[in-house]
Amino acid sequence: MKVFLSWSGERSRKVAEALKYWIPDVIQEIDPWVSSQDIAKGGKGIEEITHELAATDFGIICVTPENEASRWINLEAGSLAKQFRIAHVAPFLIDMKIADLTGPLSKFQATVGESREDVRKLIGDMNRASSGRTVAEDRLQRAFTRSWPELEQALKEVRRAPLSDGGRNSIQRSEAEVLEEILLLVRKQDYRGADLEGKTNQEEEKLSRSRRISGNEFILASFAKIGWQVTNSSWDNAEVRITAQHPGNNEVPLSRDFIERIAKSLERPVVVISDSGNILIRSGVEFP
Repeated sequence: MKVFLSWSGERSRKVAEALKYWIPDVIQEIDPWVSSQDIAKGGKGIEEITHELAATDFGIICVTPENEASRWINLEAGSLAKQFRIAHVAPFLIDMKIADLTGPLSKFQATVGESREDVRKLIGDMNRASSGRTVAEDRLQRAFTRSWPELEQALKEVRRAPLSDGGRNSIQRSEAEVLEEILLLVRKQDYRGADLEGKTNQEEEKLSRSRRISGNEFILASFAKIGWQVTNSSWDNAEVRITAQHPGNNEVPLSRDFIERIAKSLERPVVVISDSGNILIRSGVEFP
């Protein structure tokens, strides 16, 4: 079973790497993937991450107080949630309580990394989610009991590590760069797949459908970055209508720059409406 370990920031990376080497000691059938260790030198990072997200069976999101609002963390969480059930996506918390989670990450069933009982439950969830051979409970318990001290010590060292202000900023990219690069990559893969299909009409239909799917993922991830929840998005030849709300404060405005960037990326005008049907904002971008 493929497990995707999502991280952002130095402490989060160390947690992800510790889990990568520890989890197979408990369940040998699990193959954890973490970008800091598994992308070869000279590899196309963004393309490999997209590929691994598509192939994964379970996602663990390593969350610390300094990275909870990271665009990478929320983007990958949204991508994982779109692929399979929310039950297969688990924030792994360091120096945080479950009640501390806000925004999109709060909808997932989180694991407190310092809690032996919580981590044991996570291991059990992964074991049951495996599409292959599961480990018998008695064997799983023995393996967990034997291996837990190693992970516990690794997490203690992470918690003692000093925070680096420069470390966080050095891995950050603008929301526009990250989301638009992934959107363009997905679309390029869609076009390549359509070119190989052969029949023109089927190609166009498949491309139109897959492009809308990737566009909807882009919408969901983009709004999640600013704390908004998208409940629906509908497309026609004229525009994209997005139904969205801010769960914490209905008075929080959407910026003009944000909406214009969304419209430019989707290549058509965008209208954002509330759940009651009121227009919240409309892009001014015109397309032929």
